[in-house]
Amino acid sequence: MNMLIMVIFTGLLILGPTLSRADSPVPAESTQQVISVQDKPFNEYLFGSHPLSWADVDWEADLYYSNVSLNIPFTDKPLQYIHEADELEIYSKLFLDSIIPRFVLLEAAVMPLPLAGVGLKEYSGDFYKAADIGRDQNVIQWVTAGFEEPWAFSLFVGDMVRFDRPGESKLSSNKGYMGYMLSYSNQHIKNNVLIPDHSLEAEWKLKGERSFKEDKLSWSFRLGAKIHENQDIANTFYLGARRSNLDFRGNPFDFLRNSTFDFRLDFSQKTALPIRQEYVLGKKFPIKSWGIALKLDVGLIWEDPERYSGVLRDKVFQNITMVLRPNIQF
Repeated sequence: MNMLIMVIFTGLLILGPTLSRADSPVPAESTQQVISVQDKPFNEYLFGSHPLSWADVDWEADLYYSNVSLNIPFTDKPLQYIHEADELEIYSKLFLDSIIPRFVLLEAAVMPLPLAGVGLKEYSGDFYKAADIGRDQNVIQWVTAGFEEPWAFSLFVGDMVRFDRPGESKLSSNKGYMGYMLSYSNQHIKNNVLIPDHSLEAEWKLKGERSFKEDKLSWSFRLGAKIHENQDIANTFYLGARRSNLDFRGNPFDFLRNSTFDFRLDFSQKTALPIRQEYVLGKKFPIKSWGIALKLDVGLIWEDPERYSGVLRDKVFQNITMVLRPNIQF
């Protein structure tokens, strides 16, 4: 079953760019009308609209989270393009429009580095142990910590907008979403060990990525619940937030312009008490001449002993796990 899942995902990842070129709408630069502030209301200047074909395929490659997605519209209403707007305007517009869902999104995702950590511990035990620090910490676990599934399949229903900027071609999907998502996985990762577990996750989510030549911004805010078939893993409610900013125009050591924050709080469905907490801060060092940024996230994860029970309960429990995530952003 696991091999079948990986084969399906690999096929989608290979076909994604081809399908995207075949099925995606005509690029904004070739279809949008030039709108001036003088002859259109300001709101229409900020939020334009363009026709959308029947389906739109996007894909994203990253060391920690790679995915391919299919966006399908419910209605013939044109996909809205946001030309210039600040974050609060974007969030408020998505919130109002998501009350009546207009899009469904199907996504298949895989977590490459967390999956590599599982493989190293399973098949290269000596190499994995060489990364031990003290009795209870391991550098490979630090690098791969924070991801509970090696892969997942998701169904999203809500509203979607696309971001564009006159004179610039898009560098990524450049989309924003708000709505409701169901996710499924059949494996759980605990200390870089795969554990059989059919899990279902339901959440309200606000997510987006706005990527242009000089600046890139991504965000994710979510509130949800997760249930596990494996009775030794606690069911939870959770809330989380992530914001990542990259700006090639300013001082590369300006923390606010080139930073990431990510936190998540999990509460037990049985007791409503905190059962897991994750806090991560990141710094980016842009290299403008190369069009990339070196990135390093550091943080910690705290877990309560009640997170696992039965055969999954550790005899020597470690409450704190360090997080260390080196990466490159293009």
